[in-house]
Amino acid sequence: MKKTNLSVAIALLATSAVSIAAEEDKSFYGFTPSASVALTTDYVWRGVSQSANAPAIQGSFDLSHESGAYIGIWGSNIKFDENIAAGEGASSLELDIYAGFSNEIDIAGTGVTYDLGWLRYEYPTAGGSISASNWNFNELYFGLAVSPIKNLNVSTYYYYGLKIEHALPGEYTDMALDYTLPDSFGGITLLAHAGYYNQKGGADNYWDWKIGGSKEFAGYTIEVAYTDTDDTGIGGQTDGSKVVATISREFGADSNGGLSLPDGFSTSASVALTTDYVWRGVSQTANAPAIQGSFDVSHESGAYIGVWGSNIKFDENIAAGEGASSLELDIYAGFSNEVDIAGTGVTYDIGWLRYEYPTADGSITASNWNFNELYFGLAISPVKDFNFSTYYYYGLKIEHALPGEYTDMSADYTLPDSIGGITILGHAGYYNQKGGADNYWDWKVGGAKDFGIFNVEVAYTDTDDSGAGNLDNAKAVATISTSF
Repeated sequence: MKKTNLSVAIALLATSAVSIAAEEDKSFYGFTPSASVALTTDYVWRGVSQSANAPAIQGSFDLSHESGAYIGIWGSNIKFDENIAAGEGASSLELDIYAGFSNEIDIAGTGVTYDLGWLRYEYPTAGGSISASNWNFNELYFGLAVSPIKNLNVSTYYYYGLKIEHALPGEYTDMALDYTLPDSFGGITLLAHAGYYNQKGGADNYWDWKIGGSKEFAGYTIEVAYTDTDDTGIGGQTDGSKVVATISREFGADSNGGLSLPDGFSTSASVALTTDYVWRGVSQTANAPAIQGSFDVSHESGAYIGVWGSNIKFDENIAAGEGASSLELDIYAGFSNEVDIAGTGVTYDIGWLRYEYPTADGSITASNWNFNELYFGLAISPVKDFNFSTYYYYGLKIEHALPGEYTDMSADYTLPDSIGGITILGHAGYYNQKGGADNYWDWKVGGAKDFGIFNVEVAYTDTDDSGAGNLDNAKAVATISTSF
């Protein structure tokens, strides 16, 4: 898991992620930043699963200007079985970069919003003969949206593919509408979508459609939808009918919005984009980028529960033709509180952590990947702006990397604003893997800076491990993150 100090953010409001109040205005020079995170049971794009009918973690970072211009990036883990079965270094990550202009105009007394822009699909972890240059492609898009009556929104979009080699050039037309029922009928938003994909070049042309509903719950939006296509060219079940459930949250969402949790409970979420998912000094994404996110529920007593996810990629399994997992989901629950020791506040944190790999298959099955750890941590802030913590993790079952124990020590200090307000951070950890596996140290030094909604961290990480090839080599890792 990326957050080695699981609940230091809860205990000390650590600077590795910045908590944002819903009412704060983070705009500057006419620009407004935003972010979102989602966890879905299946990443369905134009009616076809992009994650082999398995879950996906997704997130975005956006910057818009009051003029209507905007730019952003969105990511999701992906998995294409046909490439893995062929022994290819299939990508585990899709990153979409987009830029455009959107504004509203008056037509016959009705406000109509137009949107035009450019969209780039990037697959940065692709390898083998299926290289990124054969996966990446661009689209231009144009859309119109109108709200003819209260609570009803109607939109249509047209996408024109400029280059796409792995699925042929094409055009896609999307039509969607949603209507929010009155509160007396539950305030549920009913939604529907239909799209037509003209793939050209001899590929199948097909329709896809979706119907469903969504509801805001304690700051989260929960959507359940039925999706299907009349496509016959993909095969398997990736383009078949299915029910997809999604939980999401956007920056600025109020944890008391919509249906509420009982008194004393609160919700939060986070999203991060990093150049490499490094866990205990070892890359979990084959030295490539990762999109990560979390959803948490906490109680004023100190109890909490949550889920955190990231795309992953282990080359050794793909090279063997295994259906290697493209997703790690960590489920955790614990209790954290502060006690007074000799006049100093000390935060303790105790809990359980479950590592799940839901997209694993082949002989490397999920049951051989999944494992559990118990953890206990202490954190203290002995002087202003200085935080120190230590954590101990005890592995209950881990078959793909042997049982083990891990001890983590971390410290950070935030410089005064007069000299930049940068947070200097350091970490050292020792992994006793047991069972004949390598025991090793890992360490990290770096700095982080809070830019309002976003936090940017750049760190150098290394190990004295010799058993993970180039995955445990020294490297610099950059991460942008936020919590909301």
